Amino acid sequence: MNVDSETRALERAIHRSKVERARSAPTGSKLFAGAMLFDRVRARMLCGIRGQFPAWSEAEVDAEFCRRLVARRAREDRGIYTPVSAVTDR
Repeated sequence: MNVDSETRALERAIHRSKVERARSAPTGSKLFAGAMLFDRVRARMLCGIRGQFPAWSEAEVDAEFCRRLVARRAREDRGIYTPVSAVTDR
């Protein structure tokens, strides 16, 4: 086994371990992790917007964040989004 194939094998093993841990986590933990991830991404996006538009007020920055979020969702949803009535934990 060469270095590249060893590295790929290790990456696959790590990925499998992460997937197994995520699948076995309680639903509440998964929801909390999702909320935490959103909060981190939101903070980074707000910093980026402030960097692009330093003269903007917080209200303008918040409005731009919402505009970008809506635009992103619209791009992702074009014809592929299907509402789900319930989410079940495996």
